[in-house]
Amino acid sequence: MGKKKDQEQTTINGVLISGLPQKSKYGNIILEFEEDRLKIVEDGGFLKVKPIQTFWLDVDKIISIDLITQDNIVEKQKSTFGRGIAGAALFGPVGAIIATSSPKTETTVEKTGVIVVSYYGKNEDDIKTINLSKSEKWFLYVRNFIAYFRKHYRGEFQEKENGDIIL
Repeated sequence: MGKKKDQEQTTINGVLISGLPQKSKYGNIILEFEEDRLKIVEDGGFLKVKPIQTFWLDVDKIISIDLITQDNIVEKQKSTFGRGIAGAALFGPVGAIIATSSPKTETTVEKTGVIVVSYYGKNEDDIKTINLSKSEKWFLYVRNFIAYFRKHYRGEFQEKENGDIIL
């Protein structure tokens, strides 16, 4: 069997942070390219898309679409209760006290992301943004969506047959 050709990402979604009026409390937004416009849909569905309101943005008005990421250091306190029981079972009351006296923390790094769509409003002095949050596990799809925009609407990059990109 041959390799599957990568499909271009023309649709993504995220949770609205700012930039649009919203009617639902969830703020799930779908971005999709349709011809020379970006279709922006507020979705109220759970398993199936249920459009609440739709916005259209001409691609010519879009300045940029970017993903801004931030590393967040998260410290999680490990449960001392389980260690206290194990300490008590092995060494009695003294073991329980020793096991629970030093709380153990686990430090992890989580990435958060914001999709930023910058565009011209009424004129070039009126710059607006739409900001959507996105979790790290979906960053690849967001990057592919941005690459699709740049390739088809900005012509910023040319791709060679071998996959190399000419800037």
